[in-house]
Amino acid sequence: MNKRRNPFETSEPASSVTAAPSIYDALRVAAPREANRQWEKQHQSHKAVYRGVEPKLALKVKSIAAELLVPEGEVAWALIQYALRAYGLGDLNLNPRPNPYRMRMTLFPSSEVFRNYDHESKPKRRKQTIALWRVIVTWRNFSPDLKEELAALASDAGLNVPLGELINALLRYGLTAYQSDLLKLEPVQKAISNTLVLADRK
Repeated sequence: MNKRRNPFETSEPASSVTAAPSIYDALRVAAPREANRQWEKQHQSHKAVYRGVEPKLALKVKSIAAELLVPEGEVAWALIQYALRAYGLGDLNLNPRPNPYRMRMTLFPSSEVFRNYDHESKPKRRKQTIALWRVIVTWRNFSPDLKEELAALASDAGLNVPLGELINALLRYGLTAYQSDLLKLEPVQKAISNTLVLADRK
């Protein structure tokens, strides 16, 4: 009986010296360098992400931040904090009303909630607006304590309204106060690091 040849056997002995890869092959195989995300991990609690914030309000926050040369999150924080203080003092009324098309309440005026729902009207041709629930706003340098306070106020135990609606109502109040000079936002220069200066030797 003939022995079958093993397909994995080589007729020539394997060379112990391997050829060095070309520089182009080495560059192609090298893994991409990973970005250092340590800072983002440490400051994750200072990042706020909200859905349903009106784009016009978010743009006003952005323009004020650009004008004052401060982060957007700090402007949003100041406006919302001012509105919450007014709510605590009774100067801002947040009266949620039942919304027949949602399980939660709403802060929108009753005319907006029940508009066009009682009777059918002919569809009008107009620009399609983006649904607010699709709009997502991200702010950095946002206080974690304020985030918890907002979540608690919007929750079932609080006003029982969507968080985006609460943010809109507070931002609107804060922006109105800022535009009428009831709220002053003054930027303060922040020292980031020290620098070295060479002293002359005598």
